[in-house]
Parts: sequence; structure tokens; C-alpha cells
Amino acid sequence: FFIPQPLVFLVILMIISDSVEYGQWKLGHRDESLTLSVRPLVDKLGGAMSNWLVSLIAVAAGMTTGAKAADITVHQQVVFKLSMFGFPAAAMLIGAFIIARKITLTEARHAEIVEELEHRFSAATSENEVKANVVSLVNPTTGQLVDLSSVNDEHFASGSMGKGFAIKPTDGAVFAPISGTIRQVLPTRHAVGIESEDGVVVLIHVGIGTVKLKGEGFISYVEQGQHVEVGDKLLEFWPPIIEKNGLDDTVLVTVTNSEKFSAFHLEKEVGEKVEALSEVITFKKGE
Repeated sequence: FFIPQPLVFLVILMIISDSVEYGQWKLGHRDESLTLSVRPLVDKLGGAMSNWLVSLIAVAAGMTTGAKAADITVHQQVVFKLSMFGFPAAAMLIGAFIIARKITLTEARHAEIVEELEHRFSAATSENEVKANVVSLVNPTTGQLVDLSSVNDEHFASGSMGKGFAIKPTDGAVFAPISGTIRQVLPTRHAVGIESEDGVVVLIHVGIGTVKLKGEGFISYVEQGQHVEVGDKLLEFWPPIIEKNGLDDTVLVTVTNSEKFSAFHLEKEVGEKVEALSEVITFKKGE
């Protein structure tokens, strides 16, 4: 009889957790702490209402001070059973129906929303003023250098997410390719945005389609607003998880406001194995 209650609260927690990104997508700002604080409110409110209802039902069923089992009439027994078992069962069925009809934020839709937030981050940072004339990025992870235009993601391959490079990793550790402030850490922990003091904004995105994993196999070591230096560990990922789900683990690195630069040059050859923290690409203003 008590099993449904924790299941209900688990469903509520999952719905509220997924709605954090939905709220950011809908309203334009992230209110994670405020949104998640609703869960204990629902818990406390539900507990208070259940105690109040049980007290009313007990009184209606004649279970008052001094009452004995023999004093409870058949009618009162029926009232008690219907109120304590029949009504809650009906209420749960109605609640399940409402959730099925009204809660339409599926895993696929949630993944689309997170991807849209990535694109918004890229678009928003294009307005920043870039002070540096030359910017060099180091490789965030060990692996084989890949031409960004050849990756299996139209947004990155087309350059709409900025110019940069890609790495087919042989290691699961990802380090900061530039010093700056963490501007975005996606809730799925597969992407990090860094803005340097010169206004250069870099997006490090691990894998293609990995948003579907919802953070499984990823560990983040930074949070929004934190300052990092070149070589600081940003995150780790476990390649077997990505491979098991049939996804590509290629690490994508772009300067999202690269339109501020007139030229960029790869310091290594495509296909070459590059070590983590080795210089890979240089951006320049003018020739």
C-alpha cells in the first residue's frame, strides 16, 4: 500500500528536474535552484494534506477517542475502506492520466531543448568584443586531429557554431584549451563554454548526439562563473558508454565568435596524433 507514494514523488522529481532546461529555453534564464526547491515543497504539502485527510476520515469512520473495534458500524467500515483505499486509487489513476496527457517533455524533446540552448549560447556570444589580435588554442584531449568540416554534425561542420577543430579521442580527460571564465556548463555535462579575458568564447563539445545520454558517463569538474587556466581539467567521459549507445565520441572545439577573426590556421596536420595541451589552431585578425 505504501509503494505508490515514493513512486509518485520520484516521478515528480524527474519531471521537475527535466523542466529546468525547459524553463531556460522558454524564459531565457536558468532558475535551477528555484525550480528544484519545488520538490520539497510538494513533499511537505503532500504529507500535511495526507495527515489532515486521514484525521477527517478517522473521525467520519467513528475512530474517535475511546472508540473500540466493536463500536465501528458496517457503514463506517465501508466509509473508511473507500476513503483510505478506493479514493486514493482513483486519484492516482486520474493523476496518471493527467500526467500522460499534459507532461509532454519526452527524453527526445529534452535533448532537442539542450541542443537549442547550445546554439543560443553560440549566437549570444557573437556580440562580444574581441580585444586580442591573435588567439591560440591548445588541444583539450589526446587523440587524432579531425577537420571540423568533416564531422557528422551539420551545425559544427557548416561552421554555424564557429570555426575550430575536432579530435577523435584516445583519452577521456578534457582540459581547458584557453584561460577564462566558465560561461556555460550544460546539465548533461557533455559541453562547456569558456570566455577569455579578451572576449574570445570557446565551446568544447564532447561527442555527437551525446546529449541523449543525459549525463551518463560524464563527470564535470567546473561550474558556471568559475575561472580556469589552460590545462585545468574540465570534465571526464567514459568512451565505452558512448560506444555502447552507438554514438560518436569526437570532441569538437570551436571559437563561437570566430567571425571576429579574418583567418585561422591549423598548426598540426589533419589525421596527425596530437597530445593534450599541444597547440593546435591559431586565429588572427587581418593578414
